[in-house]
Amino acid sequence: MTKPSVRALKAIPLFTRLRGDVLKSLASQVQARAYTNRQVIFAEGARCEGLYIVQAGQVKLLRASKDKEQLLAIVGAGEPLDLVPFLDDGPHSLTASARGPVTLYFVECAAARALIWATPPLLAAVMSSVSARLRRLATIATDLAFKDVTARICRVLLDQADAEGEHFRGGIRLRRTLSEREFAAMVGTVREVAWRSLKKLEKEGLVKIERNQITLLDVERLAALA
Repeated sequence: MTKPSVRALKAIPLFTRLRGDVLKSLASQVQARAYTNRQVIFAEGARCEGLYIVQAGQVKLLRASKDKEQLLAIVGAGEPLDLVPFLDDGPHSLTASARGPVTLYFVECAAARALIWATPPLLAAVMSSVSARLRRLATIATDLAFKDVTARICRVLLDQADAEGEHFRGGIRLRRTLSEREFAAMVGTVREVAWRSLKKLEKEGLVKIERNQITLLDVERLAALA
């Protein structure tokens, strides 16, 4: 695969504030790596080999314990994967798995770390990204500790509505882009329990479940439950 252009790198939020000469040097070090559906890119606890940024496709970021998964995020084009090792020199804090065919930009660890620490705007962007992920983890931990499954489902639905919902007079439409297993993993439960809770919300008139979409009919009540 060909090397990315300076223009392509400039479009990545992490690199937006970098000077042209820095981007040109970075472009010469970037590799493009392809992954197939469900292929593990790196595992939680593994040594960090380099900086990964999604060029095309989607990647699931998750943590697993025995037969249970907690889906932390699904990241797309332009987004980095795990940046924590570049701040503490430790192993990966989560597992990254391809969600369908994925192409990633990759920079070897030593080169990426040297660039990050030598470039204040990039270091600031890395720290901002890590902070946002930590806030997300804190919210997930709080929800798992203090909220029931129904409340967590409401929060996931409302977050999806904020990110990609289609508003209309009768509510908000959400495309069903998550499989039942992925939805349950994002809620932090098993598929059967998540589905029962979702059907309960439908019976109470808060949502309408269809083959390709879920419609939020009563956003205020969902927010109150969340």
